[in-house]
Amino acid sequence: MNNIAIYMRISFSERDRQKQTEETINSQRNIIKHFIFNDQELKKANIEEFVDEGYSGSTTSRPGLDMLLKKVRGQEINCIIVKDMSRFMRNYIEMGDYLENIFPFMGVRFIAINDGYDSDKEGHNGTELDIQFKNLLNDYYSRDISEKMTTALYTARKQGKYTTGTPPYGYLKDPKNKYKLIIDESVSDNVRYIFQLILEGYTLNETAKILNDEGVITARARRNQIKGYDSYSNRWFSTVEQTIWSHSMVRRILKNEVYTGTMVFNKTSKSKLDGGSVTYHPKEEWEKIYNNHEAIISKETFDRVSELLKSRHKNKFYGGKSKYKNSPIAPFVRCNKCGYKIRFLKSSNGKELIGINLYCYYCRMLDQEEKLHHYKDLEEDVFKILKDRFHTDKAEKERLLKEQKKLYDKNDELLKKKRIEFENYKFGKISREAFIGLKDQLEESTEENNKRIKVIDKELKESGTIESLTEDVVAKYIKTIYISGKGIEKIEYC
Repeated sequence: MNNIAIYMRISFSERDRQKQTEETINSQRNIIKHFIFNDQELKKANIEEFVDEGYSGSTTSRPGLDMLLKKVRGQEINCIIVKDMSRFMRNYIEMGDYLENIFPFMGVRFIAINDGYDSDKEGHNGTELDIQFKNLLNDYYSRDISEKMTTALYTARKQGKYTTGTPPYGYLKDPKNKYKLIIDESVSDNVRYIFQLILEGYTLNETAKILNDEGVITARARRNQIKGYDSYSNRWFSTVEQTIWSHSMVRRILKNEVYTGTMVFNKTSKSKLDGGSVTYHPKEEWEKIYNNHEAIISKETFDRVSELLKSRHKNKFYGGKSKYKNSPIAPFVRCNKCGYKIRFLKSSNGKELIGINLYCYYCRMLDQEEKLHHYKDLEEDVFKILKDRFHTDKAEKERLLKEQKKLYDKNDELLKKKRIEFENYKFGKISREAFIGLKDQLEESTEENNKRIKVIDKELKESGTIESLTEDVVAKYIKTIYISGKGIEKIEYC
């Protein structure tokens, strides 16, 4: 046993109840490590943790799980240990596929401590009946609890209860009733001020600049000040949005009917399984509860601002969609002063590209903007730097690519052989010991091939044939390009 993966998961609902339940990440870690350290074979192995906090077991798209399975595919993990199978996943069919097909083919041992399951001690083809039944119950539980939660939330909202995590800017949760909104007197005047500025004729951008000039606290910065909201703000950490206002932040406030005392819900719905895609409902299907909480803005003021924004939108001239792609360096360029992403604003008359203007939105909103170099000059500088540093002979690159392809083909053949031998073992044509011996030989050959593939990857990454500047070429070598009014200040390479 070389590399063991510990996988732990806790959902949002479990995290909220973590003071009353043992289903915390720490408790899972303690159970698993106690199991490992009491096993003579397992305690000698390398241990790596994979954690997903705030993810349902019904979804298979989780960062920690994705990383774990990637390492399994790369044959970097040969044992997975979880507290119980529901921590890994609740989908009955997919769980069965991993236990009966994928993990055996990959030579991965799977252990679920509380379920008493260890794939190395399985006596039958695939999994025991009781384990299959447990997986079926986990899947059913996930569907059942999801349906019940959806119904409970809808019922609570129909009663006027605020069930979303973080209140809108200008409101707080009532300390005596967490489902009720009360006005945040510290910043409620800021909300009124924003509506007033729009009515006075200021644009969204102009309003944001005024708020920044006057040092008005942003929504995210205010959340960081409020005890108990830190966990929400940290999930979407953004230094810029904590310190400055933008036109989009102003627009979100102006379009939120909550400030009139109205609770609006049923705007969207989400699939109950596998993370699900979000469906946006038409306005006719939205549900509203009027006079649900104390208003910050009158309904008349809100409607006047809404009409004003609509009229501005209608009068705005659009020259049509540009046929031109953005600069290949655009995704990688940041301001050297503040680190904010540089915007590449294309301008055209509908027929031809007039130009691309570069600017730092952060510096512009604080009136600290510098005049930046022309995008073509920056592209030429980046191309020259890449060519001088990474360009290599085309023939050598082709040789390396051919060698790498042969190694991948060999690995495919080895995997096919392993599959055949596994089937022979399952049908009783060869013994378990013979299968393990053949599997180890095949995996050893695969590991040698993978080592050489990694060496070639490194050589190819550090060199290449650079004939033109494309986004793919830039992404291959560069993480970030920092610029100022002087031009390129520094480059962070991959």
